[in-house]
Amino acid sequence: MTPVLECIIAVFVIVLIVTSTIVTIFLVKFLKETTLTMIGIRELTDVAKKELQPVFKTLNSVLSTVNNVSTATNKQFELIKKILTTLLGASCVAFSSVKGKSGFISGFLNGFSIFKKRR
Repeated sequence: MTPVLECIIAVFVIVLIVTSTIVTIFLVKFLKETTLTMIGIRELTDVAKKELQPVFKTLNSVLSTVNNVSTATNKQFELIKKILTTLLGASCVAFSSVKGKSGFISGFLNGFSIFKKRR
């Protein structure tokens, strides 16, 4: 082997050793920082979980109460709807008997005109 070739190979080996050492140090530091970051994230999620559990329990009870109020309100509206349906049904029968087979509106208008003429 020529001395120039030996010199080039020696420089290449030295550069390879230095480069691999630098890459190894970088990877070790990167893994250390990644581990610390993951530990911090785990602690943050644990704290957030402990702090948010009472909030979620309160929110759940509030939503349950709102659901109960909504159900009760729906029942009241159904009752009012049944009452109004009964009342309007009876009034429709009364108004339709005023004019026979003509519609509700024409019967209502005829009844209104009768009351208007009597005054």
